[in-house]
Amino acid sequence: MIEERTCINIFSTMNPWMDVIILVSDRDLEKTKEIAGKAYDEFWTDQDIKDSDMTYGDLIGLRLEEANIDYELYFKEDEEE
Repeated sequence: MIEERTCINIFSTMNPWMDVIILVSDRDLEKTKEIAGKAYDEFWTDQDIKDSDMTYGDLIGLRLEEANIDYELYFKEDEEE
């Protein structure tokens, strides 16, 4: 079976450790971008989340699950010099 998926890269130019890839179907692309963007902002502004052990990737995944979006999320690994 072959399934075509779209890749969304969420990253920070100031924090190289903040770099995730989300794979979603084309039909969920726009909704995923909207939800991921809001979750990323929420990660920085919601004090309860800031006080928790939740990562921004965890929060994005949680919000996508709440919206019933099928996704795969991967964190970028450190590059060796």
